[in-house]
Amino acid sequence: MKKVLFTIILLPILLLVGIFAYVQANQMPSSWRYKMTVEIETPEGVKSGYAIRQMGNDNPVTFPPEASNYGEVSGEAVVINLGERGNVFALIAHSSDLEFYASFPVPSGAGAETPAGYEYYDSLPVGTKAPLGTDRFIKMVTFTDLNDPKSVELVYDKETCAWAKDTIEECKNNGERIGSYTVANRFEELFGEGVKLKSITLEITDEPTTWGVVDRWLPDQARKLNMTYSYFSWPNKPIAE
Repeated sequence: MKKVLFTIILLPILLLVGIFAYVQANQMPSSWRYKMTVEIETPEGVKSGYAIRQMGNDNPVTFPPEASNYGEVSGEAVVINLGERGNVFALIAHSSDLEFYASFPVPSGAGAETPAGYEYYDSLPVGTKAPLGTDRFIKMVTFTDLNDPKSVELVYDKETCAWAKDTIEECKNNGERIGSYTVANRFEELFGEGVKLKSITLEITDEPTTWGVVDRWLPDQARKLNMTYSYFSWPNKPIAE
């Protein structure tokens, strides 16, 4: 009787272990890279900059398989040189993966951070482009003095309406607080009349992740500033030689 009871208990455990082992053996780590290009209109013409960032999941094994397994993003800020007007830094955040998912939604309706989502992103051909739009939650800053970290100024920022503490006109939508609202849009104030954000585009690429572009402009102490969970590089990398 004990042997039968032991068998009844052991079989489901072995079955679960077998299923997990199968899932683990058939789900490979996923990673891909994308180029973020930021364009800014100025009286002298359109100025742009780009950074190549890496997305992925080193261990996309989930159980059950349809469950989410959060990905990671690494790279650095996009630097847009406006000449004598100064520089704009479009920062990277540990949540920048949301920008990618918003630009390339999974057509099957599956979650972005599921095995089906990762399979879709792995299948996107190099050169696939999508607009991020200017209403996403991307933070941009500048420095009135590149050698002084304390001279940092917020240029542009959006926030989700769901987090708004007060009534925001931009968030009014049939009584629901959805979408995003403008925290700051100071392009003309800081850089002059006619300067404004034109576009942000993401493109699948096989080029290597860019590191060191920010280092050419900022000293180490400025580069490591935490702008409310947005950074000049994520994770922090040593200064390029």
